[in-house]
Amino acid sequence: MDEEIRLQGAPLSKGIAIGVPFFLHAPIIEENIPEFSIAVSEIDNEIDRYRRALFSSRKDLEELQNNLVKEGSSEAVGIIDTHIQMLDDPMMTVHMEERIRQTHQNTEAVFHSVIRDYQKRFSKHTDAVFQERLTDVMDLSKRILNHLNHVKKTPIQDIPPNSIVFAKEIVPSDTAAAQASRVMAIVTQIGGGTSHAALIARAKGIPFVASIDVKLIQDIKGKCIIVDGVSGDVIINPTPETLAKYRKLKSRLQAKEKLLQKNSNFCAKTIDGYSVQVMANVGSMHDLDLLDKHKASGIGLVRTEYFFLQDSHFLLSEKEQCASYEKCIEKAAGLPVIIRVFDFGGDKFPDLFFSKEKEANPFLGCRGIRFLLKNKEILKIQLRAILRASVKGDVRILLPLVADITEIREIKKVLGEVTKELSLQNEPYKLVPMGCMVEVPSAAMMADILAKEVDFFSIGTNDLMQYTLAIDRSNPSIEYLHSPIHPSLLRMIKMLIVEAKFQNKPVSICGEIASNPLFVPLLLGLGIRCFSCPPRYISVVKQMIRKCYVIEAYQAAQDALAFGTSEEIYGFLKEKYARIVPDEF
Repeated sequence: MDEEIRLQGAPLSKGIAIGVPFFLHAPIIEENIPEFSIAVSEIDNEIDRYRRALFSSRKDLEELQNNLVKEGSSEAVGIIDTHIQMLDDPMMTVHMEERIRQTHQNTEAVFHSVIRDYQKRFSKHTDAVFQERLTDVMDLSKRILNHLNHVKKTPIQDIPPNSIVFAKEIVPSDTAAAQASRVMAIVTQIGGGTSHAALIARAKGIPFVASIDVKLIQDIKGKCIIVDGVSGDVIINPTPETLAKYRKLKSRLQAKEKLLQKNSNFCAKTIDGYSVQVMANVGSMHDLDLLDKHKASGIGLVRTEYFFLQDSHFLLSEKEQCASYEKCIEKAAGLPVIIRVFDFGGDKFPDLFFSKEKEANPFLGCRGIRFLLKNKEILKIQLRAILRASVKGDVRILLPLVADITEIREIKKVLGEVTKELSLQNEPYKLVPMGCMVEVPSAAMMADILAKEVDFFSIGTNDLMQYTLAIDRSNPSIEYLHSPIHPSLLRMIKMLIVEAKFQNKPVSICGEIASNPLFVPLLLGLGIRCFSCPPRYISVVKQMIRKCYVIEAYQAAQDALAFGTSEEIYGFLKEKYARIVPDEF
């Protein structure tokens, strides 16, 4: 019983944790479902009760989402937003109410029947997309049933400190509700690297290992557990030697993080003297507090749509928007602030402004700049707020998903109307530089033409990868195809930089590729001199820049461009730069 036992699992979120086991048991819904007939006169009351459960579930999720915004977990915010949108799905609203009227049964029984049918239908599909969708539905249904049965709290919110949470499967909302100060790690039997629960755990910095037989852990009754989120090892009852080893390893990782933070005070300059800007992506007020801590060179991307998620009034309130942008400018303390206008659409739809008729392919539909040009009043409010705030500092406007030069010209017309309105009202404002994101191949191919209309470019590699490789970035079943260093992307980036430099237009890069230190030399070699990444990655990107020679990086980039596959490029970079890349990458 006291022997050290090692189990090998699948690492989903990196980190080292030492703690005591806590077994999270999801309530067995089937055992607690009352089932009885209701009179015709009681139908409206049952429907009202169901609507109140939906309303309470929405309030729960909105509160959870606000907490995630404060933590700076932008990706987790988007996942919980999906759950909120599901509350408006006809299956949850119209279909449920019709079934209550038709069956004359109590709400819990009808709801459970509907969800069970949905579960049977989706269980037939082995595709990971369907399975993730099913997990989200079951997670949401548990929340609704809890409200119908007046069950207020979920166990994960009440667990003791220093806990290693074990569960057969953990749902996204439980992971989102987990406090990193109490939950040291998560271990499950079921789960994949692209699951919403894993994405949220990574955003929170909680180690996560899957593919472990949880019942076996329970039978062993270990008093101390070590979770290695790098190797996937779960160690039960570690020997004093093993415990000492992992405590030392954990301390080393913590010391490394502190050193990185300390090194943030140094400027980002290559060994051969080239200065590089490392700016921050901002999606919440919490992110602003990290600017000085990590010594960012400014704000390279303000994701204004995430401010809307935090406050639904933000969209149509010029006053609130202006105040938020002024806060960004104040925190930047004289450094550049690049404000991207609302990037709604795709997986970021505000239900209030879209018809209930969903687009067949929203990622190729009315999103980004297209949405704003169709909703010019929203665009005008935002442009007015940005221009009014711009008198406080160095502000630039960034346009999302530009695919055609006419879109930029249309925006300029609207901007002209806005400046005229501000002048007539004697409102102080400042004309600011305007840039466009390069997220679709047409923008990269037309860089020489677009450069005549904009002041700068920002490469959004996540969407550029999606549209260049025809990969739905939200589809976990094809995650193996995701590659920000695909040869076609690197060639596109190189072509864009050459055209931009010819016309003296600066280029920055954001997205996944800008956060990985292994890719820093490659991007430097291609000509990038401005990176924009989440605040927590600024330190490690700066550290990598200070270890590079631009001349050597240029040659490495040329060598990389000669390879035909992402795997070959990755292997080449790993071999060349493994000695200077931090262990966790």
